Amino acid sequence: MAFHSRLLCIKPIGSGLYELTRSNGAIIRVFICECYSFGVAEYHEVVTKIGKIDAIIINSNWCGYSNDCKEHCRARKIGFFNIRDFMAALNIEKFWEYTDQ
Repeated sequence: MAFHSRLLCIKPIGSGLYELTRSNGAIIRVFICECYSFGVAEYHEVVTKIGKIDAIIINSNWCGYSNDCKEHCRARKIGFFNIRDFMAALNIEKFWEYTDQ
């Protein structure tokens, strides 16, 4: 991620949370998770613990998330991705709207 052309800076905050500064100056608060399965309940738990986030990345090929959770997040302008899709989503302004289809 550090060499992505749309990122200027990556700042680790702790507990899986990072602040990414985009090339346009916007800051994205990203939660990176390695949990087996991530759903709406897990989303609410994370937000309660760490506050506002702009994106969630599932950082393992063995883990996944529910489509309900992805739609729940998208409706709140929060991106929900695997790492490959997040890297592609960074290329668009409204990254939370990115879809691989």
